[in-house]
Amino acid sequence: KSQYHPGTSLETALNGTGVYTMVSAKKVNGAWNIYSTLNDGKNKTETIILSTAKENYANYTYLGAGNDPKDAKKNGFIMGLSNFSGPVAWDRQCPNCLEQYGGTNYPLEWTGNRQSVICDKCKRIYSLEYGTISSGGKSKSDKPLMQYRVTYGGKGTDIYVGN
Repeated sequence: KSQYHPGTSLETALNGTGVYTMVSAKKVNGAWNIYSTLNDGKNKTETIILSTAKENYANYTYLGAGNDPKDAKKNGFIMGLSNFSGPVAWDRQCPNCLEQYGGTNYPLEWTGNRQSVICDKCKRIYSLEYGTISSGGKSKSDKPLMQYRVTYGGKGTDIYVGN
C-alpha cells in the first residue's frame, strides 16, 4: 500500500521509465520488512516496515522463486517502469540456472548500465526492458526472465505484483 509509505523507492521505480528496483521481504519482530534497492548506482537498500495489520496480514515469504532464509535480499523480484511495456516485474532468479541445476540460489545482480541484470553462475545478461537474454545465451532453448503481472494506479495507490 503506497498510501501508507509515500515517496518510497517502490514508487520511484514505477514512476520513471528505465528505473528499476530489486524487491524482497523478511519478517522481523512480527512485522514484514520490504527491502528495495534501486538501479541508481548508490547500492543503498531502503527498508520499508509494514506497520499496519492490513499490510501484515499477507505472507511475503515466497516473493519470487528464491527463498534464501539467510539473505532475504537475494530473493524476490525486480520491478520498474519499462519504456514500451509499462510497469513490469521480473523474478530475481536466473530461469536457466533454475532449470539446469535445480535449487533456488541464482540471484541476478545489476550490470554496469543498470538496465540489465547478470547471473553470476552462467554469465547470461538479461534486459530489463524485455526480459530477454542480451548476452551470454547458450542456445535457442534459453529462457527469458520469469515475468509477473503488475497493477499500479499511480502515486498513493496499491501496488500488486503476482501471477
